[in-house]
Amino acid sequence: MKTTELYKKLNGIIPPELSCAWDNDGLSVLPRPDHESKRILVSLDVRDEVIDHAVKNGFDTIVTHHPLIFAKLGELNGSTVPSGKAVRLIRADIAAMSFHTRFDALDGGVSDALCAALGLTPEKKFADGGCARLCRFEKTSLDAFAKKVKDVLGGAHFFCEKGGDTVSCAAVCGGSAGDFVPDALAEGADVFVCGEMRYHGATDAADSGLTVICAGHYETEAPALCRLAGIVREQSGAYVEIYEVKQYAV
Repeated sequence: MKTTELYKKLNGIIPPELSCAWDNDGLSVLPRPDHESKRILVSLDVRDEVIDHAVKNGFDTIVTHHPLIFAKLGELNGSTVPSGKAVRLIRADIAAMSFHTRFDALDGGVSDALCAALGLTPEKKFADGGCARLCRFEKTSLDAFAKKVKDVLGGAHFFCEKGGDTVSCAAVCGGSAGDFVPDALAEGADVFVCGEMRYHGATDAADSGLTVICAGHYETEAPALCRLAGIVREQSGAYVEIYEVKQYAV
């Protein structure tokens, strides 16, 4: 299948209309117009090791959650990390495309996969583009709830700022979610499970009664890789493999 055709089909499933206005995902690298996608590597990011694996194992396409080119490039000369990676991909005849905030908001996307991993049932979408989820559950102690989150997600980058002793309504959002604190409070959440937010934002939220659990940007989004790979496999009919980058705690 031509890569442009694959991207068109994926756009039909994960529509760009769901993306936040500031986002820059999409088909960021296309080495040539007639490029074909026969072996596809799915990962959270286009890291150097992901490119290494793709080159070594004959992959022609990389599909990620995070965009390779997030800020607009002023030149394509290898002077920046994204520019250098783009040049390397073009030379290796490897295409790269991403589905960022639209996959966050998508039904069954990042936030829904995170809820499923934690055994939570989403009640509604909220926040910018519908990226976050609201989940209600039987009241439990913060200690028990936080332990479950840490046990499920690994806890390499775990951080918890206490807003109360018990929780029964969770706001859930993979990745960075500091901007969504006012929305979570307005929805009546008493705990916010996300990947990360600024320290002072977390302490302010806690002082407003909203416990913040930051479990790591990578850790909260990685559960959705299987879902992204499944969509790519179904739409392409190609060989699809997931590459997970190991996160280290020191």
